[in-house]
Amino acid sequence: MTRSFRRGPALIGMLAAAAVLAAGCTTTVGGSPAPDPAPAPTEGPGSDPVAWADRVCQAVLSFAVPATSAPDFSRTADLSAVQRTISSYLDTVISGAQQGRSQLAEVGRAPDASGDEAAKRAQDALSALEEDFGGVKATVERMNPDDPSSFMSALAEVESTVSEVSPPNPFGDLASAPRLYRAAERSPQCQRLSALADAPR
Repeated sequence: MTRSFRRGPALIGMLAAAAVLAAGCTTTVGGSPAPDPAPAPTEGPGSDPVAWADRVCQAVLSFAVPATSAPDFSRTADLSAVQRTISSYLDTVISGAQQGRSQLAEVGRAPDASGDEAAKRAQDALSALEEDFGGVKATVERMNPDDPSSFMSALAEVESTVSEVSPPNPFGDLASAPRLYRAAERSPQCQRLSALADAPR
């Protein structure tokens, strides 16, 4: 008996099973194929990673945009005006950090668990930055415009503290999650954040 004949009974059995199945499926269904009407999840596994990355970067931008928009007060000798300008700038930055933390709390679960960890790190970083800038603002409020020497010394301290601030880095935090990292590269808000980080100071 050849190999082809030995396969014969199995092949016949498969054909018979197919015939039985076909006989049970003779009803014609009208209409045309359509996608599943159930909406895609907005968070967690199966959700759009680009949309999730966009929300994370938008939250960080709430802090990064005002933080990188420090006023130029070098052209005025009015120390009281300088103090008011810096205080107003710090208020905006602190408010941005608070807003960013609130937004991160609402981004929802990431499509990949490592994204949740990155969002948590960004939220912790914004909390620390809010505290740091709050301390800088307290220093500014103690500055005495009537004592130029001490005022300039305190101002130098403030500038040094602000220049050493490191904002959250979602790109770096997502490096261990290639799918989310690629999604962040396609996210409009993450592209804005990347351009802001690369801009000359």
